[in-house]
Amino acid sequence: MRNKIVVAILSLIGSIVILLAIIYGGGLLQRMTADFRGETSQIEQTEADSDYRISAYDQFYDKCASVQSIESKIRNLEEELENTDDKQRQSILKTSVTASKNKRAEMIQSYNADARKEDTRGKFKASDLPYELNENEEETICQAN
Repeated sequence: MRNKIVVAILSLIGSIVILLAIIYGGGLLQRMTADFRGETSQIEQTEADSDYRISAYDQFYDKCASVQSIESKIRNLEEELENTDDKQRQSILKTSVTASKNKRAEMIQSYNADARKEDTRGKFKASDLPYELNENEEETICQAN
């Protein structure tokens, strides 16, 4: 009878140990493979997803074209500013030029930030586009030099 009790207790302890090993062992395995699984997921979401690739590729052209568009707007505003004598209109135009220059800087910084994302979006920037846009250049050229 005593042996049966000892066997039952040992079986219960063994079952608890096995259950804990399964629960915590699974978590440990997840933790040990997290980098591998995360990197695999990143590759699947970027390189294996054709919609993502096309979107990223197109986005660089769109951002560069948007910078060129706002540069045209700035030139038009500055030309109108030179040709008006109305003080109120000059004030509005100066404010618009400043706002447009700020927007241009923001757009260039966004393009450059995406270009530096070498493991995700930046990987799909077309080779005929500049690596980064230069905020100090007055005219943006959307092709590599």
